[in-house]
Amino acid sequence: MFKVLKKFLTIVVLFVGISFFVFLLIHLAPSDPASVKMSAGTGRVSTEALALMREEMGLNQPLLVQYGNWLFKFLQGDFGKSLMSDIKTEKLIIPAAMNTIQLAVITLVVSLGISIPLSIFFVQCQNRIVKSLFQMILFFKMSLPSFVIGYLLMYVFSVQLKWFPLLAKQGGTGLILPIITIIIPVSAKFIQQFSALLEQELQHEYVKVLYYRGMEESKIFQRHLLKNIFPTMVTIILLSFGSLMAGVVVVETIFYWPGIGKLLVDSISSRDYPLVQMIVVSISFLYLVLTQISDGLQNWTDIRIKGGDLP
Repeated sequence: MFKVLKKFLTIVVLFVGISFFVFLLIHLAPSDPASVKMSAGTGRVSTEALALMREEMGLNQPLLVQYGNWLFKFLQGDFGKSLMSDIKTEKLIIPAAMNTIQLAVITLVVSLGISIPLSIFFVQCQNRIVKSLFQMILFFKMSLPSFVIGYLLMYVFSVQLKWFPLLAKQGGTGLILPIITIIIPVSAKFIQQFSALLEQELQHEYVKVLYYRGMEESKIFQRHLLKNIFPTMVTIILLSFGSLMAGVVVVETIFYWPGIGKLLVDSISSRDYPLVQMIVVSISFLYLVLTQISDGLQNWTDIRIKGGDLP
């Protein structure tokens, strides 16, 4: 009970700290949403009209008062309205989040389907030249920024070969290039981490005993090695949410996919404080929850943490 309460308090403290930090950064921007909103139509705004708009939006109050008002309303379930469209933030965020989840889940499943077999291959491979070449490819894939990969894929497969649509907003085949763009760095990272876990597990005495007994190598990997590193793999997968979301934000902007990343970029450009605040806070809160879940799964599933014996 004490551990659960401690984790809950940790999430609360981090949530308040992150939300205030984001609130502060947003308000340090060189322009404000009042001027952006009023200049959208005519481009010229009087000082008096701007002052009235700032008062109407509550932007003339001290920063701590603005944050306190936002937090008080947030705790009551009032997540605010978009300053630009006057639509409740949750009505804008939920559809965009569904699109992002669709993209992220497909990417994660495919990345794992690629990473696990290739990790096993890398560990089992005895050819030093092949392993060195494999490591160079992984390093290259991890080093390339997502926007570089995205633009290269667009140029080759959309502009030159015309195999796929240039934009992903149509869905269907339009999602292929965005998914590949994220898969390349994510799968490379997974392969590197999973293979390191497997090589570390291979050093244990029980593995040598299994080899000595004549058990097939494929069965050793499937029944024992993968089983024992599974808790750590789950932790890695959950904690990779941050890097996955970073890739999704870039990809959604490049391929014009109407997800949470594109919504965030658009809201930052328009200085839509409530929308930016809610998006960043939602992502941060989800990351905090996933971190706590990964810790719980690690403690629950790892027999070594529970005091069990290795097979």
